[in-house]
Amino acid sequence: MMKKIEEIIIRSILIVAILFSSLFTPFSVSKAVTSGQTLRDLHNQLDDLEAKKKEQDNKKKLTEAEIKKNKENIEKAEQDMRKASDDIENVNKNIEKTNAEIEEIKDETIELLVLNQKIESENIYLSYITGASTMTELIMRSDMIDMLTSYNNARLKELELLTENNNKLKKSLKEHQEELDKKRKEYEKLAETLGEEYAKMNEGYVTIEEEIKTMKELIKYYEDYGCKLDEDLMACVDVENNTKWLKPVTKGVITSLVGYRDAPTPTVGTNHTGIDIGVKEGTNVYPTANGVVGAIVRKSSCGGNKLYIWTYVNGKKYTYVYMHLKEIKVSVGEKVNVNQVVALSGGLKYGYDQCTTGAHLHYGLAEGHHFGSAGDLALSKFNSYIINPPGFPGLGQWFYGR
Repeated sequence: MMKKIEEIIIRSILIVAILFSSLFTPFSVSKAVTSGQTLRDLHNQLDDLEAKKKEQDNKKKLTEAEIKKNKENIEKAEQDMRKASDDIENVNKNIEKTNAEIEEIKDETIELLVLNQKIESENIYLSYITGASTMTELIMRSDMIDMLTSYNNARLKELELLTENNNKLKKSLKEHQEELDKKRKEYEKLAETLGEEYAKMNEGYVTIEEEIKTMKELIKYYEDYGCKLDEDLMACVDVENNTKWLKPVTKGVITSLVGYRDAPTPTVGTNHTGIDIGVKEGTNVYPTANGVVGAIVRKSSCGGNKLYIWTYVNGKKYTYVYMHLKEIKVSVGEKVNVNQVVALSGGLKYGYDQCTTGAHLHYGLAEGHHFGSAGDLALSKFNSYIINPPGFPGLGQWFYGR
């Protein structure tokens, strides 16, 4: 009986202790739980991503139609140019033929004039020179020469007018050909622009598909974990609060800082959203603070393989990212700790990552929990909250140990 009474007393004390502690729970902790990222937020972001994908699909179809139409315009311009070139060649042949006829008529006219002059001036030997047997025949021959001369002159004027028209036509065709060439170049420039836009769309399309896939994995992970729709996800999986930042690798040299820099290559921007740590390819990469994998982006054209991790440090939310990774060893939603190898560094150009100049690790840090890549996606606010990662030496300096 006494034992039963003792059990009831102990239970009562525990209940009172729990109630007492709940009364004195700081309001900020309760607020942090309700104001954090929730499953509802992830579902909303998934809806936004799918709406964006639909919009991209429509833009892609329109661009494909533009590309097809522009290709047809280029082919038509090239056909017209070939026809204009053939027309110019034919006109040149006609001009050559006409010029030859003009020269021939000129020669005939000169001969007739010479003959006519002889008829008029050498009347003593008239019958001998002309071969006329009678005066009537002589007059007829003289008139015939005049008629032929007049005909030749008329034909000559006709041919000269034809040559003039041919030259005008040649000039007109040449101008038409130049205009077609100008249009063709404009079409080709447009084709290049459309091609670049289409390539970006494809890149964005792949990225957003990866984002949607990642988001679905993330939602499934938290649903399987048992998180409620409006529960703070970090509280749900009980991610511990960190009190300090560590370094992502055991040693390295700082090769680039956060902020403005001279672009090292045409494909690399001047606004740097993190620090670059010079390490050899395949170096073990660790979390800088315990957390949860928020997102993974693979084979981005600028950044390559990217790993985003959510964390709490001194009660504040942060997201940090590693870019240019050779390999990622964790999955979306996985809890990670500072002693765990989560990735291997890369940095070399693997055929898809155009924003790298050599082996290194890009480490970016932002306040708040953000989903997705730091690229063109409107949902990503990562770049807006970038801060300088603490605890690193200056540019060109080495560090040893984490």
